[in-house]
Amino acid sequence: MKLIKISGDRVQIKTDSAHLKALRINDLLRLDDGNLAIVCIVTGLTGNDTMDIYDFDQEFLGQTASNSTIDCGILGSIVGGKFTKSIDVYPSTNVEISVVSDTDFANMLGVAGASSFVLGSYKAYGATAVVDGNKLFQRHFAILGNTGSGKSVTVASLLHQISKRKNSNAILFDLHGEYSGLDFVKTVKIGNGEMAFPMWFMPFKDIYSNIFRIKDESATVQLSVLRSAFNAARRSEATEDAPIAFSLDDVLDDIKSANTETICVGEYVSGDKKGLPKYEKGEFNGKLTTLVTLIEDRLLDRRYDFMCRQAPQEYLHVFLDAIFGISDKNIKVVDLSDAPHDMVPVIIAVITKLIYSVQLQQDRIDMTPLCIFCDEAHAYIPSSDFGLGASQRRLLEVFELIAKEGRKFGTTLCVASQRPSELNKTIMAQCANFIVMKMTNDVDKAMVKGVLPESSRAIIDTLSLFSAGDCFVIGDCVDITLKTRVDLPPQLPNSNTVDTWDVWGKEGGLDVRTLVDGLIGNDLPA
Repeated sequence: MKLIKISGDRVQIKTDSAHLKALRINDLLRLDDGNLAIVCIVTGLTGNDTMDIYDFDQEFLGQTASNSTIDCGILGSIVGGKFTKSIDVYPSTNVEISVVSDTDFANMLGVAGASSFVLGSYKAYGATAVVDGNKLFQRHFAILGNTGSGKSVTVASLLHQISKRKNSNAILFDLHGEYSGLDFVKTVKIGNGEMAFPMWFMPFKDIYSNIFRIKDESATVQLSVLRSAFNAARRSEATEDAPIAFSLDDVLDDIKSANTETICVGEYVSGDKKGLPKYEKGEFNGKLTTLVTLIEDRLLDRRYDFMCRQAPQEYLHVFLDAIFGISDKNIKVVDLSDAPHDMVPVIIAVITKLIYSVQLQQDRIDMTPLCIFCDEAHAYIPSSDFGLGASQRRLLEVFELIAKEGRKFGTTLCVASQRPSELNKTIMAQCANFIVMKMTNDVDKAMVKGVLPESSRAIIDTLSLFSAGDCFVIGDCVDITLKTRVDLPPQLPNSNTVDTWDVWGKEGGLDVRTLVDGLIGNDLPA
């Protein structure tokens, strides 16, 4: 082999056909000039077919040597016999090039530290894939891949590793009830018949815009009266963002009174009513009927009962202790599968703001770190490219705030999504580590490439050929980025793909009557 070109993160090698046949994509090469060595990963192979040489007088003369090239991405260097991702000095073009063997690879990585855990195994070398727990959870990270690529299993595997730590604290937002059956987590299910989520947890702006769907610019009269009734029911001088308990019935009574208010303006001076009090309609009389109807509709809608039911101020402590407190199971899964779909982003944003506010109350010297797992994050942390409304932008504020400053206060986000191109770009840009699984969409690949280091971008093109459970771990939490097979946790989340063809081949059928009874009883998810 001969080195013909080297740049900041790329290497191009010229080789003959004998060397080329032994190499495959994702193999590792070591380039050593005697003073220093770098490690590269094969990203492309180009082979020119051997050409037969003929002479019309002497017939067949022989074959030319193959002139082929190997394109590589630079992963790091060897310092003191151990691999490091940093490169201080590059080698000259006069190097000895060798293939990294299984033994070389094991020696190169060395022994895992006390802060590390095993995520899986490197498929090409059979060695364990070790992740530095401190470097992974000190900063935000993302788990990305197509549906069915193994994201949920990877999340469950990480949760299981966290559950082994005595003083860990992690919260996962579960939109579909996939993780509720895991033995090593505590499930907090929000919805009717489960834990309540009273609307007074929410800031006033979220109450009127997301629950009652009132637009700021088109309902100034309604907003004025609603705000007045809201503040009166709270009986507190705290800001409108503070979670102060109130009764929605009290709010409704005040608004009804304003809607029917009449004012005595004196007496009749003549006619049949002479001497009787004279009344006129109040300022808001008849103007609040729509608002009254909106509130009454929410009170009557069984899907929103868990938000409209009364709860004392002490319930805030009970609720946050269930989600945020340390117990025998320090992994809390917030199951939102029974909550109305339109309320899920609001609930997640409000809970996140509450727990982050509590987290900020800790002494920074003796702080218990917190990791928030955002499963199906594209559903509630969307990109601003989609023309978000004012209420949607407010929901994003808490996640953007945590993305920017959460590290200083021991709060980490794990963003898991099958559509990285639809995720909030500010949050993605703050992620330091990525677990990237099978991905076929070119737009999603382009987005992932945009937030990765230059040297890691070339490997993204190979993701289309991954099997479920295969991934690249990219970032400073791993020594080297190679194709990794994630180990299965002791229990799998309820996210398995249905074997449709096999199920169709079995005897049996739908019990439609039971399903219809469930629908009538409002037992189906909203």
